[in-house]
Amino acid sequence: MATVSMTKGAELAGVSKGTVSKAIKSGRLSYTEKTDNGYLIDTAELFRVFPPKKPETVDDFRLETGDGNPGNPDNSTGLHREIQLLREQLQDRDGVVADLRHRLDKSEEERREAQARVIGLLTGPEPSETKRGFFSRLFGRSED
Repeated sequence: MATVSMTKGAELAGVSKGTVSKAIKSGRLSYTEKTDNGYLIDTAELFRVFPPKKPETVDDFRLETGDGNPGNPDNSTGLHREIQLLREQLQDRDGVVADLRHRLDKSEEERREAQARVIGLLTGPEPSETKRGFFSRLFGRSED
């Protein structure tokens, strides 16, 4: 069980000392011992709350900056191929999105038509002629 100070723990985790201090005070991060010089934190506990910071290497820096190192043409070709594949995937997804939008619009239109039919059935047919009264029917008079 390795323990480190709050300052060293913050450096290892790649966060500020204040962040580690807030985590301890809130109870999110437990400490092993509190001394006159500060808290001692178990590294396993520290890395449970704050994943360790990955050290940067020179190769990582070159990849991030897109330096286009002429000494390594295979890497450049691989990156161009990866970009091409990602663009193709993006185009495929755009096609899927367009298809789904078309289907949604069609479904919405069908829903509206079905709703109109249901409302028509619920309200019943429109009266084509007005009802005649008892005497009109009895004596055969029309109401004009």
